[in-house]
Amino acid sequence: MEFTNFQTLVKEEVERRAGKTYRVRLNDVMKNNGVILSGLTVMQDDSNISPTIYLNNYYEAYESGQATLGMVINDVMDVYNKNKVNRKLDMQYFLNYESIKGRIAMKLIHTERNEELLKDIPHVEFLDLSVVFQVSITDENIGAASILIHNAHTKLWGVDCQELYRRALRNTPKLLQYEIKSMRDVMAEILRLKADKCGEGGYDDYRQELEQCVPMYVLSNTNRTDGAACMLYPNLIRDFAKAMGSDLYIIPSSVHELLLLPAGDADESSSIRDIIREVNETQLLEEEILSDSLYIFDRALEQIKIF
Repeated sequence: MEFTNFQTLVKEEVERRAGKTYRVRLNDVMKNNGVILSGLTVMQDDSNISPTIYLNNYYEAYESGQATLGMVINDVMDVYNKNKVNRKLDMQYFLNYESIKGRIAMKLIHTERNEELLKDIPHVEFLDLSVVFQVSITDENIGAASILIHNAHTKLWGVDCQELYRRALRNTPKLLQYEIKSMRDVMAEILRLKADKCGEGGYDDYRQELEQCVPMYVLSNTNRTDGAACMLYPNLIRDFAKAMGSDLYIIPSSVHELLLLPAGDADESSSIRDIIREVNETQLLEEEILSDSLYIFDRALEQIKIF
């Protein structure tokens, strides 16, 4: 079955099950790195917000025989019912810059991979990356969400890109506080989960793995979302390099997190670059990739560079 036919069948059946007081729509959503996903929204007549349910993975499961059409539709309905919001969200405040300026945050994306998207959104280039901006929303009914800022918004508000950048540099460390964990601690958390599954003795079996850890650290925000932007938090990398007593390699693990480790020799850096490319090609979803580059913080220059 062609994907367009699959989309139509799912939409029509969801419409039938939801009833006449619901609106069901299909829309393409451009994600990071030019990835376009097919989204389905189900919205009650008295609501103006709805979760977007992406159909691409469902289609792959259907085509591979892992799911029937009925199973797909049942799961789509379950996802919607678990995440629906039975009220309207007042978006009038979004029209007023004074109301939202304290919620402007930044994230990092790759410039070349997002060439089309960047034509329509304000951004500041940084090495091979671009800083883009979003309004961070916290609501007791919908939880945490964000709205990407487009050029149309800046025209509406009468502000320029540099104003957004100044606000984001101040706001983001407060809205999305950073967190640095050693790889040893991260592995310990993973191994404890393993121990829960295989019994107390399982932890002993894996504990030796901890001793093989290099002095590597994971940098992200406490939400674990778009945490690569922590690289730009004022003085964060500088102060950490000072504490480590070394220049720092900054490895773009994904758009959500970075790896930090003391900088070594050129041969080591070449191996790290190979690993970055391999992980991006084999382990990450396309929309999670930040860059194939290896970055370094030079303590003498107090500057981040591509190494």
